[in-house]
Parts: sequence; structure tokens; C-alpha cells
Amino acid sequence: MEDRRTKTEDRAAWRYWLALRLVRGVGNVTYRELLEHFGAPQAVFAASAADLTAAGAHGEVARSITSFDQWQTVDTELNKIAHIGVRLVTRTDPEYPVHLTHLHDPPPFLYVRGSFVPEDRIAIAIVGSRFASSYGKGVARDLARGLAEKGVTIVSGLARGIDAEAHRAALAAEGRTIAVLGSGLDIIYPSEHRALAAEIPAHGAVVSEFSLGSKPDAVHFPYRNRVISGLTLGTVVVEAAENSGSLITARCALEQNREVFAVPGPITTSRSRGSHRLIKAGAKLVEGIDDILSEIAPALAPLHPVPAVTPTVALEPHEALLVGLFDGEPQHVDVLIARSGLSAARVLEVLLSMELKGVITQLPGTYFTPTGEWAGNQRS
Repeated sequence: MEDRRTKTEDRAAWRYWLALRLVRGVGNVTYRELLEHFGAPQAVFAASAADLTAAGAHGEVARSITSFDQWQTVDTELNKIAHIGVRLVTRTDPEYPVHLTHLHDPPPFLYVRGSFVPEDRIAIAIVGSRFASSYGKGVARDLARGLAEKGVTIVSGLARGIDAEAHRAALAAEGRTIAVLGSGLDIIYPSEHRALAAEIPAHGAVVSEFSLGSKPDAVHFPYRNRVISGLTLGTVVVEAAENSGSLITARCALEQNREVFAVPGPITTSRSRGSHRLIKAGAKLVEGIDDILSEIAPALAPLHPVPAVTPTVALEPHEALLVGLFDGEPQHVDVLIARSGLSAARVLEVLLSMELKGVITQLPGTYFTPTGEWAGNQRS
């Protein structure tokens, strides 16, 4: 039986998603703005130049959309997708990682082997040097294994050194892990990690925003790094030299309002300088998983259910409305605004009232979750 996620109508829709990305002048930000206005790429291509301009597209971009003629290239990509057995998870797919939706420039879609599950919202990135020391590799393994055993998804970049150790340790702990590539999914880099990349989809996902056939060019990796941090609640840098790409991931995490952690190392090695610089700049020093778990503890609440009890705090109608939207899962403020039908100002006012009553707790990244007796009631 054909998988629901790769049925014929899905592939037909993917044609327009792929095409819009090929339009000259349509980067991730413009793509997001067009989606917000028209709802789907197919509707973008059906719009007139006047409608596109009214939606905020520059004249040249509008003309490029209405005159688009690269359908053969699109169909070639679709054939490759079918041939190698990957799929697209688009921005409007329920499976699309919710953390990525809050980026300024979210990928409009991801090429995916494997799957995302709701539990992947509780994720931590572990990154570091490709030329890691035995100390760094050991720390990466210990952190990844310990976090995975607590139900935390481990995200990294499949690179040599720290990345590979983190992925392998998560798998060994029978946890979930997500590998983000700086190349197409048909080009595994480094090539010696093909077996690792083949093992991950059964326990997570291997993903990329780059088209099939894309080589692991240096220009791709800053984009890859922002997705690594964007999938998570925080990023742990285990070992990093002063000019390490891991520091780019950490900077992305800061820009995305995510937590940044760093593992101290020997002062006599250059591998520690980037990590120590992060600590000096305010990153949380990590000696073990408890240093990470303490920062993300509120987000872990759904992984550790408490007995349901009858709440004793009296709620106003709008407060009760918002509480009913959680379903035991943390929710972003934008989701609560959209689902409630209330104005943004009113939702923020009600959330503040609920925080003061102890009904909800705010998490990093403007997520909220029910607390105490309300958390138990929502999971009943």
C-alpha cells in the first residue's frame, strides 16, 4: 500500500513547491511571504502579476513567476525524488517541524528520509570539531546518550568528529536523532558516513533543504547550521576552535532565541578556544546532562506525565479557551493566536494572567505549557 505521505496528490503538489523555489528572486523570506498571502504555491502560480505585486512581490519577481518556464527541470527533480525514495515535507504539512516555523527564513520544504514525530519538539543539537579529541568524543557520547535516554532528540550535522559521535550515541541508547546535511540527500558527506546515514531514518530523519545532486559546497553549511539550531531548544558546543563552523551554529541559536551551551576543555589546546569564548560570552557551562535538562525542564513536562487532578483555579472564559488548546503539548504564542481566533493583544494579556495564576509557564522561544495540576488535567 502506498504511504499516505507519498501518494500521487502529494507529489502533484510538490511540483509547485519545487517550481516556486526555482523562480529568480524568490528566496526563503519571499517564499514565506507568498505562502502567507496565497496559502499554497499552486495559488501563487495562478495569480496575476497585479495580484502578486499587491501581495508585496517586486515587479521583477512577479514577472518571473508569471513567465516561469522551467517545468522540465521540476519534473526531472520529481523523478529523482521518486527514484531514490525520499519525500518532501512542506511548510504546510503537519509533520513540518514547528520550531522551524519561527525562523525568519524557514526552508519552504525539506527533503526527508525518515520522519518527524511530535516528540522531536524536545530536541538538543550537539555540535563540535571535525577533528575532535578523545576527550571531546567521549563527552559528546555521554551527553547524547544521557539526553536520548531522557527522551530528548539529538540533532547534528553528520560530520566527522563530534557530530557522528552524537548520532551514534543516540542510536545506541535507542533514542531519536536527526541529521541535517549541507548537500542533497543523494550525496552523503563525508562518504564514510553512508552506513550511519542509512541507519538513522528508522530512528529519526536525515534531512536537507538542498535539491538532489547538490554538492557539499562551503556556502551551504551556514544554511545547514541554522536548520540544526532551528530544530532544537538549544545547541551544545563540545569542542570548537576559534573559527569553527560550530560557532556559526551557536550564533544561529542565539539569533533564534534558543539556548546555547558549551563544554569546557583543556586550556592548552586550540580546540577549546571557541567553547571557552562562548562561555565568556554567557553560554551555559556544561559538565553533564543535568546542566542542559535544568534549562529545558519545563519543555520536558509532557515526557513525564503526572496524575490528572481537578484544577482548583477559577478561569475566565478566554483563559479556559487557551488552556483547551494545549492538549498536553507546549504551544507557540503564534499557534495560540491562530487557533483561538482572539487578537494577538488579547492572547498576550490572557497568557500573562494565566502565568500569574500558575496555570501556564513560558518556555524559551515564546512557547507556553500548562503547569502543575493543569498539566495533569490536559493529559487525562
